[in-house]
Amino acid sequence: MKRKISLIQKISLIHVFLVMLVPIGFAQNYSASSHGHSHNDYLQDRPFFEAAQYSFGSIEIDVILQKGELYVAHEKESIDPTRTIKSLYLDPLMKQQAEHDGAVYRDGERLQFLIDLKSEAEPTLRALETLLKPIRELFDIMDNPNAVRIVISGNMPDPSDFRKYDEIFYFDGRSNLDYTSEQLDRVPIFSAPFNQFAQWKGEEPISAEDYSKVKTFTDSVHRLKKKVRFWGSPDTELAWKIFLEIGVDYLNTDSPAQLASFLEAYRD
Repeated sequence: MKRKISLIQKISLIHVFLVMLVPIGFAQNYSASSHGHSHNDYLQDRPFFEAAQYSFGSIEIDVILQKGELYVAHEKESIDPTRTIKSLYLDPLMKQQAEHDGAVYRDGERLQFLIDLKSEAEPTLRALETLLKPIRELFDIMDNPNAVRIVISGNMPDPSDFRKYDEIFYFDGRSNLDYTSEQLDRVPIFSAPFNQFAQWKGEEPISAEDYSKVKTFTDSVHRLKKKVRFWGSPDTELAWKIFLEIGVDYLNTDSPAQLASFLEAYRD
């Protein structure tokens, strides 16, 4: 039986000999708004506001549905009844927009909520649809230029079911899946575990082999005109520098202030 090859894998094979070429120019403005991804943002001392003060382009929110409520937590055992997606993110977002005439950030930079579902996809997404319905326009990027894009990650529905959910929901791409063109329209970003490509810790120069693997995947995603994020990746200045050279779009960090300072000073 022939093994099915995903779309990403097909493109990677085609371009494997082009690995060391200059990146294709997919995101050359180095700033927190273009590259900052606040990983597990709810663990910050000031969820939402810690990243928002630096105009981060992407904020990660882990969500669990329990007894009809959407809590922000990594697992059920760590649920705090005061920490819901509404209290930690939706209310602060609306407050911020009210202060900036409908925009999230004063200078008009865009924001993405990457919502990582830790409970079952279908009921959790339906609960999120219901919760957002009264404020849906805040997330409708097709009609509202100030809207926050929602990207669903974690326990996602099968791509064949994307169309069953509100069009404000986009989905985090996976390299092992083969998407139709219609499904790919709902996939603005591909995320992958960094250790799938390299064991590099970001504390010493990266090997040519590891660099090649990371760049091959990054370039293959860019040829689909999608963005790239690695999770479980090194969170050091050396790693950020290498990732920018390679063309990685979102830099996964647990230290928003340090990344924002690095990006402000970074030059090729």
